[in-house]
Parts: sequence; C-alpha cells; structure tokens
Amino acid sequence: MSIKSSSVAYPHGHQSVWGFSSHLLLVVLTWSLLALGVGVLAYRQGENSIEEQARQRLVELSSKLEIELDKYRTLPKVLTLHPTLGLALTNADASSLEAANKLLSRYNQYLSSDVVYLVDTRGITLASSNWQSPESFVGSDYRFRPYFQQALGGVAGSYFALGTVSGRRGYYFSYPVLQNEEVTGVLVIKVALSALEDSWLGDPFDFLLTDIHGVVFYSSYPGWNYQTLAALAPQVETQLLAQKQYGSGPIATLTKSSHMQKLLDEPGLRLEKDGRQVAFLQVHKDMSPVGWRLFALAPVSLIHQYVIWSLLLYSLLFVLVYLISFSWRRTVDARKQLAAINERLEHRVEERTAELSQSNEQLKEIIDKYRQTELTLKRTQNELIQAGKLAMLGEMAASINHELNQPLAAMRIYTETLQMLAKRGETRAVSDNADEILKLNKMMAKIIGQYKLFARKSAGKTGPVSVAETLSASLAILDSKIQKMGIHIEPQGLTETLQVMADAVPLEQVIINLLNNALQAVSDHPTPQIGLRVEVQDQQVVLLVEDNGPGFADDELDKVFEPFYTTKGQGLGLGLTISKRIVESFNGQIHAENRTRGGARFVVSLNRHMTEESL
Repeated sequence: MSIKSSSVAYPHGHQSVWGFSSHLLLVVLTWSLLALGVGVLAYRQGENSIEEQARQRLVELSSKLEIELDKYRTLPKVLTLHPTLGLALTNADASSLEAANKLLSRYNQYLSSDVVYLVDTRGITLASSNWQSPESFVGSDYRFRPYFQQALGGVAGSYFALGTVSGRRGYYFSYPVLQNEEVTGVLVIKVALSALEDSWLGDPFDFLLTDIHGVVFYSSYPGWNYQTLAALAPQVETQLLAQKQYGSGPIATLTKSSHMQKLLDEPGLRLEKDGRQVAFLQVHKDMSPVGWRLFALAPVSLIHQYVIWSLLLYSLLFVLVYLISFSWRRTVDARKQLAAINERLEHRVEERTAELSQSNEQLKEIIDKYRQTELTLKRTQNELIQAGKLAMLGEMAASINHELNQPLAAMRIYTETLQMLAKRGETRAVSDNADEILKLNKMMAKIIGQYKLFARKSAGKTGPVSVAETLSASLAILDSKIQKMGIHIEPQGLTETLQVMADAVPLEQVIINLLNNALQAVSDHPTPQIGLRVEVQDQQVVLLVEDNGPGFADDELDKVFEPFYTTKGQGLGLGLTISKRIVESFNGQIHAENRTRGGARFVVSLNRHMTEESL
C-alpha cells in the first residue's frame, strides 16, 4: 500500500510545481507588457510636463529681465537734463570735468548700475563714474559702438557687448545730450544683468541668452558663453568682430547645425558640458523688444527619472492588485469550503456576528474622528483663505517691486534737481519739483495701501457688502498687471447702492482669483479682452467674469474646482477650490462654462441684501 501511495503522489506534486511555474510566468509576462506601455506613456507625459515647466521658467525669467531693463531704459534721457553735463561738453576744463565725474558717480550709486559715462561727438569719453578706478573709461574711444552711433543720430540707443576696458559684459543704454536742439554728446549707462544669474541658481534646467544670430552671451554654464549655436554667415561674424561685441577672437560653434532656423525647429540638441556630450530638450522664447532669444535646456535624464518613478509606482500598484486578487481568490475558496461544512455553519455565523459588532464599534469611532476632523477643517478654512491671498501676493511680488522702484528712482532725481534749483533761487521750479515728489509719494502710499488692505484677515462674519467697493478694490490690486497687458476692464450693470450678503475680504479674494485666472488665460492672445458684468435677478446678484482665451475642454469643466487640479502648469491648483468654498459659505453658488464666441466664463450667484430702497 505504501508503494502504491507513493507512485500516485509523485505525479500530483509534479503537476503542482508545473502549475505554479506557469502561473508565475504568466504574471511576469503580464507585468512586462503593461510596464512597456506604462514606460512609453510615462516618457511622453514626462516630456510634456518638463517642457511645460521649462516654458513657465522662460516666462518668469524673461519677465524679470524685461523689468530689469525697463527700470533703466528711460533714465538716460532724464539724466541728460542736468546742466553740469552740458557744461562739461562745451567747456571741457578741469573743474567742469571734475564736477561731471562726481555727478556721474552719484548717479551710478543711486541707480546701482555698473558704469555711467559721458562721450563727446568724436566718441571719446570725457567723464565717467569710475574715473578714479584703474578701469576708468575716461579717454576711451567708443565711436565704433552701435549705441554711440544711434545716440549721435538723435535717438535713444541700446546694445549688449563685452566691455573693451573692463572685459565685463553688460547692457548699454544711451541718449544724446542736446543743447539748442543740437547733439553735443552722448550719455551712456552700462547695466550688469545680475538679476538673471540670481534667478537660475539651483535650477534643474540650463539657460542660454543669445542674440538674433544665435551667439550665446549669457548662460548658466559659463563654458558656452561667447560661442554660437549654429554656424554664422561670414559677413555677420565680420560685423560682430568689427564692433568687438564679444571680444576680438573668433566665435566658435557649439553644434554642427549650419543654420539657426534649422536648430530652432529641432525638439532637442546635444551640447558638451563638463567634458561630455549631454542631450537636452530645448524650449525657446523670443524677446522682441531687445532682439534676444532665451533658451531653456532640460536634460533628457530628467525624463528618465520620471519614467523610473512611474515604473516603480506602477510595479507597486501591480503587486497590490495582484495581492488583492490573490486574497480575493483565497477568500472565495474559503467561502466555498465553509458552505460545504454544514456542521460548522452556526459557529461561523456567530463569528461573523462578532466581527460585525467589532466593525460597528470601529465605524462609530471613525464617525467620531470624522466629526472632529470636520470641526478642524472649519477652523482652518480661514487660514487656508489667508494663505491663498499671501500666495497671490507672492506671485505679484515682481509687479510690486517694479511699481515702487520707478517712483523711487524718479524721486531721487527730482530731489537732486530740487537741491540744485534751491541753490540757484528758482523758487517756481522748486515748487514744481516738490509737487512732483509729493505726487510720487502719494502714489507709492496708495500702492502699498492697496496691498495692505488685501492682505488683512477676514472678520469671519457675513453681512451687507457693497459690490461696487469690492470690485473697485479687486481691480486696484491687479491694476499694474492689467495695464501691462493693455486690457481695459470696466464693470457693467453696476450701481453704487447694490449690496450682497457676504464677507468683504473673502469676496474680494474670489474676484481677484477669477480676474487673475482670466489674465493668465488671455496672456498669449493678440487682442486680449476681459469682461466684468453684474446682473440683478430678483433676490440674487450674479457676477460674471469673461475672457476671450482658449476656454475649457469638456472634461475640464467638471474638474476646475477640484483641489490641486490646474491647467496652467504652475501653482497648487487651490485658487478655484478656495473660491468655491468661500462662495458656498455665503450660501451662494459658482460655476464655470464656455462662451459661445470662444473663451471662458465664471458665474458667481450671491444673495442680495434687500434694503428699503430695493423693496
């Protein structure tokens, strides 16, 4: 009997081992096929995500650079009005030149520029802010510089180049010094673009700033500077060498591309970095006013990391699903066995009853914890709203800085002119200058006051709120951004006495969120338009914010108010979520829709405060 039993057990054990091996092979094959699909999708998604991040960084960097350049663009014209400069050009004696040198030194200190210098019509530097430095520009000949030739022709000039004396790169702004409508000299301000270098420190991307020919003059990797991305035409290289824009040596080529347009059409490029060839995804943005092109280079290795993390997450999910399915199969088998054992049915029912009782107690505990969590969420909602406002103030920091720097620089110049006029006894001119300083001071106080009001915390109480005052305050906060984009926003259907039941501070945040979303939606539109309309419907007041941007895809309309959902590639995606909670806390409603003529529309419905006049 023992021999027979042994002969029967062997084939059965062999079949079990074979079945397990086949099952394991099928699981591995399924994982491999799905992993291949996940890897392909992750690579495409990672490529799109990193490209979008690079584009967003280009927008931020170009905005900072344009603000830095705009700060200095009009200053040479104002500075040429000082009579000391005209006297140094017409009467170039020692005392006149010394006075001009000291004046330019003060200008350079106030403006935080690199150098300010005065050039006569021959191109020779007569006075400079660094006249006492070993790198003094005094006596240097700049007749070959385009910025000098432009100003000598009677117009403002600008130019980027390496300094022939200092060897440091910078951007030059020039303006003619006029006396009796005749050009007697040129005033030049040289600015070091340090804001650009500070902005890309610690960034995962590399950045290049090139001229229209593709010559790199600023990059996050110094080894690429003063080389060209594509081969230059002989006449272009000859012109650059004659102007000494990038020094006097030959300009090397970083790639094998024969033409710049061909390189721009390629999605990626390979550059040598730290002694090895590195593959990059390239995204670029043209800076039309200055004729530059800003590149963001994303290493392809970032996409590989994205794919690796996606595969790891997929593998974890696959194992979890497999374990759940395996557990489920085991549970099904166990239930079949339990159904076949009638003798133990009653005992199993009692066990299940005990388990359900325990689950019921656990459920009660979960409900209690849920209620506690709900109370905690209600307490922190106002803090979340306040954090959203502060985050928006952070986004507008560059705008605030630009708004305050311009009047500060103008106030310094007016004050210096005021001192000079006071010494000369020109009381009427002193009064005019003082009036201008007072206007600038009031303007700065108004700007700061707007942001202080916006940053204040909500009182947390619902009551009558003026719609006109709320819309006016919201538009004032975004006024700089609205004007910069050239958009006119005029509220329609508004009356001064119209009030809604709300809290003024959170309602102001809702309007600012909706207007800010609209401004971002039309940022790339050639003719941006934003509408702000008020409609009164019985006991409801409806606020409509419209734009002529791209609008929403059908699947986005159901998601725009979900937490952490965003279509902009930036931010946390909480702005509309917070806005929806604020409106609902006022017993109001908010929804998004697409306009029939294109663009998006947000509709906010609030309860109207009924006064004796409105009844």
